[in-house]
Amino acid sequence: MAFYIYILLGLLIVALELRRHRAGNPIDAMTVFNCSYFVLFVFVPINVIWLGADVLRQQYAYETFGEGDTDTALSLFLCYLLFCLGYWVKSPNRSESAVHDGRNYFPVKSSVRVAKIIFFLGVLTTVIYVIQIGGVFEAIAKASEVRSGELVIESKYIGYRHFAQFSADALVLFFAVIVGKNARKANITKRDKVFLLCAFVFFVFYALSTGGRRPFIYPVILGFLVYTSVGGRVKKVALPALALIFVIAGLGATVSAIGSVDNLPELVELSRNDENASWLALFELAYDNASQGLADSFIHFVGAQNAKLWQFGFLTDIVNLPRDFFPSQLLGFERSREMSQEVTEFFLGRALDDGMSGEETLGLHGYFLVNFGYVGMFALFFLLGLFYKWIHVRLKPAEPKDAVGWLVYWWAALAFFVYLREGALIFVFKQQLTWWVTIALLWHFRSKRSEGLRPSYAIDCIGSVSTKQVGQT
Repeated sequence: MAFYIYILLGLLIVALELRRHRAGNPIDAMTVFNCSYFVLFVFVPINVIWLGADVLRQQYAYETFGEGDTDTALSLFLCYLLFCLGYWVKSPNRSESAVHDGRNYFPVKSSVRVAKIIFFLGVLTTVIYVIQIGGVFEAIAKASEVRSGELVIESKYIGYRHFAQFSADALVLFFAVIVGKNARKANITKRDKVFLLCAFVFFVFYALSTGGRRPFIYPVILGFLVYTSVGGRVKKVALPALALIFVIAGLGATVSAIGSVDNLPELVELSRNDENASWLALFELAYDNASQGLADSFIHFVGAQNAKLWQFGFLTDIVNLPRDFFPSQLLGFERSREMSQEVTEFFLGRALDDGMSGEETLGLHGYFLVNFGYVGMFALFFLLGLFYKWIHVRLKPAEPKDAVGWLVYWWAALAFFVYLREGALIFVFKQQLTWWVTIALLWHFRSKRSEGLRPSYAIDCIGSVSTKQVGQT
């Protein structure tokens, strides 16, 4: 019965999205939510029902709690319906008009200035990290060990590492500026292209030094969304973007975990004897690895249905959120895991060793369930729909060709996806800290620029945009 409910939920999501598309609605935040919900709570459950433990990472949780039941499927179905109802509630006219008054336009000159600032900060923090770890190749070779906690860098100031993500943000911001110029038929200079190339090269090194997949995947998603939002052809870039994400998510995980793959000897043997079979085995391995990275939220909700109300405390992560922002090594205190430790042990069946990373999260459905029960979970998803619509109304650019404005909009939408997947605000605020700092800088320079001026949207080069004094003709 659960299988058919997931099929029905998938058909509902597709039908609603097709209806929005036929009504002339462009790709927006609701499109991203629909795609996210379809992947995490339609594709993943069906995938787990068909393929079992091969497509998820939490073997203990799967063996202990199973793949869920009809109540699991109905709960996910109702949460989606209530979220959509909240989103469809008509917004006040005041909020709608605030979008179209032109105040949320981001001039090119100030956007480039911010891009240069965060690029410099990203380079600086990455260079410091390279020096501390012992070299460029060491930063890449030891990335997985640092990420897992096997290798600890002794430094009171290691918190600076969070700001190395500016390398990725600078690339996306530079890309948005150039996409915006192209959409307005403005001149893209050779210097623009060189700057973008430099940002790309440095971004690739930064992403490799993290040992993770998301540092690669998020910029690809953001670039695709910005490009399509300013009028780019969706069909032209959708398939390459999806293929690139699959390669990064699948083969990227395979390379990092190559030593622990159980069927590696079989894969090597196939590659020697049968070329076609080796490609099939490699594809299956990549598919399993890509699927495993998506299955956490679903299997965690299944596990949360077997947990007691307030088993992990009541909103413990919210209480500890201010503490989590203080640099523990710099201030000389040890940050206890508390709720994350209990949640991790619940899903893994064991506690993590001291100093090791890899804590598990409840996912948003599971987090709401263990803190507020089923009624609270349903009510909160309705309120989240209202809040998500507020984000859409407040941040959607008034000027359709404002690529930087779209980037800010998509940063907020993607942060909501992070929240949906993890269910912990620390991932939204701290792990994506550079997004919020960049947005704050963009707003700051935009407000300075708009004092006594209004944009004419006539862009002449990447470092300047012509403006007219208010009252001038």
